[in-house]
Amino acid sequence: MINIAYLEEKVLTRAAFILAFEKQEDCKVMYSESISTAFIAYIQNQSLPPDLCILSDAYPYTELVKIIKAIKLKSKHPYILLKSETKFMKGICFLLKNGLNGFFFTDEPMIDFKKCVYERTKYKITADKLKLIINNRKGDIQIKELLYNNSPLTQNEIMFIQACVRDESYEEIAISLQKTVKAIYGYRDRIFKKLQVKQRTAMVMTALKRNYIDL
Repeated sequence: MINIAYLEEKVLTRAAFILAFEKQEDCKVMYSESISTAFIAYIQNQSLPPDLCILSDAYPYTELVKIIKAIKLKSKHPYILLKSETKFMKGICFLLKNGLNGFFFTDEPMIDFKKCVYERTKYKITADKLKLIINNRKGDIQIKELLYNNSPLTQNEIMFIQACVRDESYEEIAISLQKTVKAIYGYRDRIFKKLQVKQRTAMVMTALKRNYIDL
């Protein structure tokens, strides 16, 4: 069994990640938290550190460095994954220089990391650090089903889902969005296709799990 500890600010995102990880064989999220100090206390109090720590990039990078150092005190070779996007490349490089062992991208496909570093930052990452950027793998762990935003929703589509949460009819949604009923049905069909669902209830639940909307 591979034990995972996960630090994430948003409850809905944490829930979605836990579901995705636990679909994988021999993976179990043993601890999830939103408060960094509580996460550090958990790591410090464990006789055996988790096999995998996942840190959200929603936190200030100086705060993440403190967490990374706390994890490193428990193990010489912890493997830390930072969920991120390439637009945060400068911050990722900063964390790599301060002990981050690896990361993966959740919202876009893997990229040419070396090229992206050279183009977007002034950092020079050593060869051993570059080797840590792998195809979302750590031993037998393969991160999958985490590409939440392959087909991002438009603002109107998000507003449509929020109106469905309020149990409005399509006619009422058309009035509130100042659209025709035909346009509203078009939103529904496109969202169903993007989220791969066939019912309004499933659409709302999937949008919540993927953190497109909040209640």
